[in-house]
Amino acid sequence: MAFQTSVVLPAVSWLRRAACRSEDPELFFPISATGPGQRQHDQAKAVCGRCPVRAACLDYALRTHQEHGIWGGTDPDERRVAVGRRPARGGARPAASFPVPAGREHRHAG
Repeated sequence: MAFQTSVVLPAVSWLRRAACRSEDPELFFPISATGPGQRQHDQAKAVCGRCPVRAACLDYALRTHQEHGIWGGTDPDERRVAVGRRPARGGARPAASFPVPAGREHRHAG
């Protein structure tokens, strides 16, 4: 099956400006947010902290139900909290307005 760039790219055109493009993709899938994986978790979130398309990335992760990895500066637990607060379709808030649980503030960007 041929890859249809005209179908895929419009939905994720923000990826071209993402800070993570020059990083190892495995960085964004730490084994955990604590213990041995905490450093990788924090490094991935640091990349997100400086990313110009962080809100679009988070919105994509929420809309496509990404269950793993760091997306838009959030981990899976933070996204589960955001989904619980997200209004029904048609009244969705911008992804950037989703709160980050206390103690999980971003010390970076990405």
